[in-house]
Amino acid sequence: MVGFSRSEIFKYIDEHVNEHVARVQELVRQPSISPEGRGVRDCAQLVRRYLSDLGCANARLVETSGNPVVYARYDSRAARTILVYLMYDTMPFDEPGWIVDPLDGSLVDMEPFGKCLVGRGAINTKGELRAFLNACESIRATGAELPVNLIFVAEGEEELGSRHLPEFLAAYASELKDADLVFFPGADQDVKGKVIMALGVKGIVYFELELDGVEWGKGPSEFGIHGSNKAWVDSPVWRMIQALSTMTTPDGNTVLIEGFHDNVAAPSPDDEELLSRLEKTFDEEAVKEELKLKRFIDDLHGIAVLKKYLYSPTLNINGIWGGYTGPETKTLLPHKITAKVDVRLVPNMTIEEVLPKIREHLEKTGFPEVKVRVLEKGYAWAKTSWRTPAVQAVIGAYRELGYEPEIWPHTAGSAPFAMFNREPFNLPFVSGGLGHGARAHAPNEYIVISEGGPTGGLTSLEKSYVAILENFGKI
Repeated sequence: MVGFSRSEIFKYIDEHVNEHVARVQELVRQPSISPEGRGVRDCAQLVRRYLSDLGCANARLVETSGNPVVYARYDSRAARTILVYLMYDTMPFDEPGWIVDPLDGSLVDMEPFGKCLVGRGAINTKGELRAFLNACESIRATGAELPVNLIFVAEGEEELGSRHLPEFLAAYASELKDADLVFFPGADQDVKGKVIMALGVKGIVYFELELDGVEWGKGPSEFGIHGSNKAWVDSPVWRMIQALSTMTTPDGNTVLIEGFHDNVAAPSPDDEELLSRLEKTFDEEAVKEELKLKRFIDDLHGIAVLKKYLYSPTLNINGIWGGYTGPETKTLLPHKITAKVDVRLVPNMTIEEVLPKIREHLEKTGFPEVKVRVLEKGYAWAKTSWRTPAVQAVIGAYRELGYEPEIWPHTAGSAPFAMFNREPFNLPFVSGGLGHGARAHAPNEYIVISEGGPTGGLTSLEKSYVAILENFGKI
């Protein structure tokens, strides 16, 4: 076994980029659409093979009440053990506007990045998953050993709220306690190449609100009826719209549910320190460009919009439907209306408090007939201090590669990190990696492949994982 040499490993990555791109394409081409149950088990088997090929001992599918978790361990006899959290499932790709088949793994020239891989899962997160394994294989291909032991946990239900991951964690708790930290491979450069490092996530609760004529006792009860009947029949759709309107101010930006904000925590001293730095480097125009926005709420800027983004809980309608939504016209008085809703939880809000407050609000405002149906128990919020050795190891890797990261206290998205950083594991967690991609859950999701644009491409991503792993080994 030869010594660990970044330069040799980086050279190997450069020389084998075409093979590494092909491996990313292979994974993207394998569907794993958990909301539809399409291709998930086949993708799990593919990931299991990848881990076995890496040299992991007993890479296997662990069955749950839902989709399997792919579990494997790599023992390099190192002092530190890293739990690598991965997700192999994706969202559907039924959105209009795709420029290529979402399962082709096509390489497309996209300004200003150069060649990008466009497809469902490219950045969320099959691109990073396969790139991380490429990096690990490249270390071994040079004759070196991985600088840390690895425990791989790849779930197939992240897009469903990780609903059965707790089953796996409970069954494997004794083995997972060997880990020193949790790492989630990312590609964290923005469109201009700046490294964005978020140290936590908001929590989430996802549910449906539904109103029908049967529960209400008014309006059509079994099916939609001719629209002319509105003259003498009540409308469940209008009733639901009125119920929804009681939950926020008219602009939709302030939640009016009693007690909703009771447990919202102010920024911690550590957060305030990070915010003071973040205000100086935050590029709101880059965010607007990536999200295709013209302005933020209330035309906020600077520290005000940052605090709004990070420390405001949200009540969001993801979709709403009832009655006829097809082409041309069809006069109809619908018998039912449904809305999919999520709440994002900030510290110190809890999952358990949210739904009872919404139920109580509907009762108090005179809408007891609106049903609340939980779709996902959701995730709790989670944060790791920037002072922890795990975070410092990733920051160090960025600096060694020539980047000064912009550090955020947390992001507004959600992930299952609280399952790892609270009892019984209490593990610090960190995400990281160079490279760029965007449009997750949207048409033309992509990850940058080429180097030389404003961001790193696939080789930069893989090299950053090598540096991060080496630094983890030095903790």
